[in-house]
Amino acid sequence: MREIEFRYLRKGIIILLLIVLLYIIFPFIDVFAYSCAFAYMALPLYKLFRKKFNKTISAGLAISIYVIPIMVITIYAVFTFINIVFNFTPELIERYINMVFSIYDKSILKIAINEKFITKYIDEIIKYIINQFSGRVIDTGYLMIKFIMVLFMTFYFLRDGVKIKNLIISFVPDDYKERMNVYLNYLHESYKNLFISCVSISVIITILSYIGYLIVGVPYAELFAVITGIFALLPILGGWMVYIPIAIYFFLTHDYIRAVFLFVYGEIFLSIAPDFIIRPYLVKKEVDIHPVLVIVAFLMAPLSLGFGGFAIGPLVVGALNAFYLAKYRDKKI
Repeated sequence: MREIEFRYLRKGIIILLLIVLLYIIFPFIDVFAYSCAFAYMALPLYKLFRKKFNKTISAGLAISIYVIPIMVITIYAVFTFINIVFNFTPELIERYINMVFSIYDKSILKIAINEKFITKYIDEIIKYIINQFSGRVIDTGYLMIKFIMVLFMTFYFLRDGVKIKNLIISFVPDDYKERMNVYLNYLHESYKNLFISCVSISVIITILSYIGYLIVGVPYAELFAVITGIFALLPILGGWMVYIPIAIYFFLTHDYIRAVFLFVYGEIFLSIAPDFIIRPYLVKKEVDIHPVLVIVAFLMAPLSLGFGGFAIGPLVVGALNAFYLAKYRDKKI
């Protein structure tokens, strides 16, 4: 009787510890999702390096291929921004301010936003901006911690992916081990193709944006093209975060032809085509998944869950699609 009681006590303690563990990691579920996503994005490079190096070196090199260019681009962007700021002389700033007031005087906003309105709300607007900025500084530190965690977890997912699979199978009853192994193989293929398609989309958008920026003569076209491609990895943001501000700049400087062209070009080739045509085509070509599910995974999930939805959405949709393929289409489980 004591042995049975001890077994129940042991199981109860294990379940309690698992619940506490889930409670601890739940706020960081997006870290796990992003780590899994980036591990699959880096998987082709990891397999390439594995032909000559061990698992640890291969995982480190695969991650470095992604991290180092991002760091270089970030440093280049910071120095470029500093250079642009120092190029703004007092005369140039005064000219832009006069231009903004000139546009304001000629617009209907002058009726709705008068001096009384500005005087009344200017303090609230300044306080709001300060509060938002201070909050963003704290959030930036929190995001940096998460970013470091993602790097470490991505490294271990790449290096120990097979061990994780074997660990999962070890907890499955013997009668279901073979079925679970088949399902995990389907799941692996679904995730691999879903996330690798993200990299393909980003490269395509980078090339298309570079062509568009060259046509309209955007300064630092190569930098803005790379930033557009990076934003394209996150459908909740997308390339519009780059090309629309540039189009607005051209509009404010009265260069209406370039402003309209860049806006139309960006909407068609950098927003609509990638999300509704190219992405579903690439995913459908690599893995048998309906385009509607692709939109759910890469558009609806980020809009519903925020930044974490970029990785969580494909994980959920990929798991369900893998179960459908293995269970109902191929009938292997």
